[in-house]
Amino acid sequence: MMASLNLKANIIVRIIIAIMFDIYSLFSHGIEETIGIHVILSNLFWWTSLILVITAYKYRRNWNVGEMPWTYLFLTFLFFGIRELGHFSKLPVLDSIRHIFGIGSAIFMTAALILIYMKLYKRKIISKPMSFIPFIFALVFPILFIYLYFSGMENETIKNIFFNLENIMWITGGSITVYTTYMLGMKSTGDFVHVFMFFQFAAIFAILWKFLGLIGTISCPIPYSIRELMETLFGVSAIISMYILEKMLRKLSRHIS
Repeated sequence: MMASLNLKANIIVRIIIAIMFDIYSLFSHGIEETIGIHVILSNLFWWTSLILVITAYKYRRNWNVGEMPWTYLFLTFLFFGIRELGHFSKLPVLDSIRHIFGIGSAIFMTAALILIYMKLYKRKIISKPMSFIPFIFALVFPILFIYLYFSGMENETIKNIFFNLENIMWITGGSITVYTTYMLGMKSTGDFVHVFMFFQFAAIFAILWKFLGLIGTISCPIPYSIRELMETLFGVSAIISMYILEKMLRKLSRHIS
C-alpha cells in the first residue's frame, strides 16, 4: 500500500516538474511557433496515452461500452501523436497534413465519448452503419487537401485553411465532449468519475487552446506560449484520464479473476 502511494506521489511530482519546465520554455518564446521542451513533452504524453489505451483494451470486458469506442479512443491518440510528430518537420506541405491528423483526432475523440454516452447514459446501442459516420466525416478532409493541393493553391494558404478547420473542429468537438463527460460523470461511481472528469478537463483545455488560435487569426495574435501551455495541459489531462482508466480496469480484472 505504501509503495503504491509512493509511486503515485512520484508520478504527480514528475508531471508537476515537467509542466514547470514546460511553462518556462513556453514563456521564453513569442508569437511564432517554435520547437521546445513542450513539443517533446506533448509527444511523450500522447504516445504514452496510446500505450495506455492498448493496455486498457486488454481489460475491455470489464467496461461494457462495445468495440467502437475503443477503436475511436485508439485513433484519437494515434492521430494526435502523429500530429505532434509533425512539429519536427519543416516541410510546408506537412504542416497542412499535421492539421488534418489533428482534425481526425478531434472527430474520433468526440465520437468515442458520444458512443460511450449513448451506451452508458442513454442505454441505447448505435447501429453499425451509424457508428462508421465519423470515419466517413474524417475522410472528407484529406480529400479536400488533395483537391486544394493539386488545384495549384499555395501551401501557406492551404495550411491556414486547415489550421482554422482544426480550430473549429476542436472547439465544436470539445464542447460536445464537455457535455457528454459531464452527464457520464453524474451517473458514474468510483474511479469512473475521475476518468470522465479528466476527459472533461482535456476537452476544456482543447477548447481554450483552439479558441486562442482562432482569435489570433481573426483579430490580434495570441502569444504562442499561452496557446502551447493550453495544449500541454490538454495532453496532461488526456494521459491522466487514460492512466486512471487502465489502472481501474486492470484492478477490476484482478478482483474478478
